[in-house]
Amino acid sequence: MRVFITLVTAIFFHNAAFAIPASGHRLMISAPSEYAVDIGREIARKGGNVVDVAVAVGLTLSVTSPYYAALGGGGFALVKMNGPVEAIDFREVAPSMTGRDYYKTLPKGSSQDGGHAVAVPGFPAGLWALHQKYGKLKWADLFTGPIRLARDGFAVSGEWAGKTNETLDRFNAAGRKTFAKKDAALKPGEVLRQPGLTRALIAFRARNLNGFYQGPVAQDVVRSTQKAGGTLSLEDLKKYKVRWLTPLTAEYAGHKIYLMPPPSSGGVVILSALKLIEKLDVKKTPLLGADELHMLAEIEARAFRGRSLLGDPDFHKNPLTFLTSDGYLEDLRKSVNQKKTVALKPFAPGEIKESNETTHYSVMDGEGRAVALTVTLNGSYGSGVVSEKFGIAMNNEMDDFTTIPGESNMYGLVQGAGNEVQAGKRPLGSMSPTLVEKDGKIVMSLGAPGGPRIITGVLQGLYRILGRGMDIDMAVQAPRVHHQFLPNTLYVDRQRLSPETIAALKAKGHNVEESWMAKVYVVRARPDGVIEAAYDSRGEGAAGGL
Repeated sequence: MRVFITLVTAIFFHNAAFAIPASGHRLMISAPSEYAVDIGREIARKGGNVVDVAVAVGLTLSVTSPYYAALGGGGFALVKMNGPVEAIDFREVAPSMTGRDYYKTLPKGSSQDGGHAVAVPGFPAGLWALHQKYGKLKWADLFTGPIRLARDGFAVSGEWAGKTNETLDRFNAAGRKTFAKKDAALKPGEVLRQPGLTRALIAFRARNLNGFYQGPVAQDVVRSTQKAGGTLSLEDLKKYKVRWLTPLTAEYAGHKIYLMPPPSSGGVVILSALKLIEKLDVKKTPLLGADELHMLAEIEARAFRGRSLLGDPDFHKNPLTFLTSDGYLEDLRKSVNQKKTVALKPFAPGEIKESNETTHYSVMDGEGRAVALTVTLNGSYGSGVVSEKFGIAMNNEMDDFTTIPGESNMYGLVQGAGNEVQAGKRPLGSMSPTLVEKDGKIVMSLGAPGGPRIITGVLQGLYRILGRGMDIDMAVQAPRVHHQFLPNTLYVDRQRLSPETIAALKAKGHNVEESWMAKVYVVRARPDGVIEAAYDSRGEGAAGGL
């Protein structure tokens, strides 16, 4: 009876509005902006494939959502067309003038604010590479809607106004000129026009990569970053390359899961956690009850434990075999106590010899072709540096490196030696674009923004949809927990769990803190051929298609 009461109160206190997922049969999109979904739908109507749609959605977000999807950012994507699933890494890289000791003599916070925080952006190169390999429509056709929005303007949202107001004191002069009006952000419903970004998009459309990485736009980005103290150079931009990688895979609940490999830590953590969920048979615990949430928290903490051993594979040997081995995972399973929390020790250096302002969108068609793409500036508006002529917000991705050993970054993560700053290196990230296959066909695309909470958001989405059989909207809105090993804190969804559930978790020994969670975006194909899409009510979003 007690379990039933706890479950009922948990659902009663869950303030998300459940909805029927949006549905179609040709192609569906889940994204953080109605403008992006509308323009993606336009591209699909013109005969564009899922990659064309994904590129157009990304370009649109660079206009409407510059706090996390500006051209000055980077990210990861998984893509499935007519061949195998592929991973593309368009993560930012450390400028050539940086190194392991770069931040030791700089003021505290230099990896988060100003020019020293800026890494070489990769988002434009990622969009171009995706289209070059798989696009169907002409490159120029994908820019019509985004350029229209940048030139003619769009009504800013409440989220836009909030994020911009929060960043006003961090902006350089160009940022305040571009995004503020008399030193205050626009109010929701007011129209933002971006003539500088319009010109940048026109250059990108006309000259593809050279339109961003060389010429006037590149010069503006470099000059603005250096003026803010950074070392980004024209040569750094010119040398930037994307990487095509092989995804990690996992088997879970009769499905094959495709996950992002390093320099994303998400794939490794999710793979390990899914194996532990099955080993511990978590689905036998009452849905959304304290016992289930406790087990998920213990699994998350153990899966995150190995994150400190990871880094850019071009610079660091990642112990993937060890971290996903049955022996290591069996030891982790044995350490889980269903009645109380048990803290493990961190890995010692050498023991193994082997980002919040992010966003995600998912696109999938009726044939199983799909894109799961996550893009980030790391913090809100990244470094606060905005290019003077073209109004491009620049990332603060350098904070994702181990800038000062032993100290946590802006997300509270304590990073390992394999993630130290090196010129040309990509920082370890948490972005976790994910594709799910059933009987040889992709049936789901999902991902999330939210720093390390991306990983647990995607994990619990997979667990609740595939393992517990929830529909995609209920799974996305369901209360979540997040544990990243260090600090030893169990973060629970703010105002989404009942007092009884929180008390039960505390009784098991957890240091509980109510906090924010990642925002999950998912598209799924049903067996009857209908494609459904849902977005997380924890933030703004839209879902739609044809």
